[in-house]
Amino acid sequence: MTSFDDLFEYNAWANREILAVTDLLTGAELAAPMDDLGGSALQLLDHTAQVEAAFLAVMTARARPPREERPYAKVRSLLGANADGYRAALPALTGRLGETFELEWFGRRFTVEQGLMQVVTHSVQHRAGVAAGIARAGREAPGLDYIMWLARFR
Repeated sequence: MTSFDDLFEYNAWANREILAVTDLLTGAELAAPMDDLGGSALQLLDHTAQVEAAFLAVMTARARPPREERPYAKVRSLLGANADGYRAALPALTGRLGETFELEWFGRRFTVEQGLMQVVTHSVQHRAGVAAGIARAGREAPGLDYIMWLARFR
C-alpha cells in the first residue's frame, strides 16, 4: 500500500461524508451563491467532481469528459465513479509517478505524482467551501481531518 492509496481512500471517504450532509440540503441551499468561495455548494461539488474526472482521464490516457454543469444527483454519481476509477487506476499510476502528462489548460507537462497530489489537495480546498455552505444553511458540517480518518480506519 502506498501513501497515495491512503490519500485516495481518504478522499473518497471525505467526499462521502460531505455528500451525507449535502443530501439533506434543499435545492435552494445547494444553489445559494457563495461568490467569496468560488460558487455555490453545488457548483463547488460539481467543479471538484469534474477536476477529479479530468485528471483521471488525462493520467490514464482516456478521453476527458465534457465540461458541463450537472444536477446534484449526477455530481454525486460522478464523485462515486471517480473514487472507483482512482481505486482501480492507482496501482498503475503509482508505478509511473515520474512520468509526465500534458495539461493543455496550463500549457505544460506535470508528473503523475504531481497530478495525484493536485487531485487530493484540490478536493480538500473545495470540500472546505462546501462545508462553509453547509454551515451557512444552518447545518453542521462533518469533521473531515485526515487524522480523523486515520483514527477510524487505520
